[in-house]
Amino acid sequence: MNIHYLTHPKIDKPQWDALITASEQGQVYALSWYLDMVSPGWDAVVELDAAGKYKTLMPVPWRKKLGMPYVKQPLFCQQLGVYTLAESIPAVTYQQFWAEVQQRFKYVVGYQFNTDNQLTQEMAQEQTYTLYLHLNKAYEELRHHYTRDRKINLKRAEKAGLRLQQSQDIEPLIQFFKSETADRIYGGVSEEAYNLLRKLYVAMQERGLAQLYYTVDAEGRKNAGCLFTVWRNRIVYLFNAAPAHGRKQNGRTLLLDHIIRKYAHQNFILDFESPDDREPDIVHFYRGFGAQTMLIPVLKYNRLPQSIKLIRELRTRLVQRLRG
Repeated sequence: MNIHYLTHPKIDKPQWDALITASEQGQVYALSWYLDMVSPGWDAVVELDAAGKYKTLMPVPWRKKLGMPYVKQPLFCQQLGVYTLAESIPAVTYQQFWAEVQQRFKYVVGYQFNTDNQLTQEMAQEQTYTLYLHLNKAYEELRHHYTRDRKINLKRAEKAGLRLQQSQDIEPLIQFFKSETADRIYGGVSEEAYNLLRKLYVAMQERGLAQLYYTVDAEGRKNAGCLFTVWRNRIVYLFNAAPAHGRKQNGRTLLLDHIIRKYAHQNFILDFESPDDREPDIVHFYRGFGAQTMLIPVLKYNRLPQSIKLIRELRTRLVQRLRG
């Protein structure tokens, strides 16, 4: 196998994007412009074909702290992994690609592959998941598979007279999240994360990939917001938030139902970007639309010196104590 580790300046981005677009596993997360935003300076492992062209790719999002490089899954990028033009990905490809990462990094906080990647049990130490809803059925059939709770809450939203409003202003959505959700997230949310979301939204808008919706109540107040990105056959539920009165009026249920209705009977997958079991209420909400679990392999390791491991552990304990 003709495998190479490429530092960022050596990556042929037009060739990269052509492969991601053509690959069976292709996702918006893996496009070069998206990676440039969520992980500036990212590297890659590539396999070349006999003609020296890209055949198989794996982005490597890395950062540096205290002078030490490490790999970490970027924000707004739930899946990465291996993408190929080949019909299948042999186990040896995953092993050799990951070996290239292990040679260069002593610490991988967590690297999430994509749902089409089938790692061997020996490789995949952990797994998380997302939830997919295949929309290639009539809307009536899709709605039939909503849970009783979801059907009831959808009717409540409709009776509340909520209006859907497509928008190009992401600020209300960010403010909803800041005021209602951010405080519940371990470690908090930095202003840098919000600025990244703003930049991503502009970049997706420019490429015609963003769909931002709000629900508006009878008093004219925005009461829920959802940002979707649509690329190829995948709709990613990238970001959402609602104030307290919006949650009571089930605005997000109405917005998700709108997307399902809009793309029903087409070859689209709605990816809820589900959190793991630490957020059971959110997972239960998404499953209520009939979504199915899709596993995401996760690789991580820590080969840092023991002294640095101890410093990290003490810092984690301090943060937990400060947050009560």
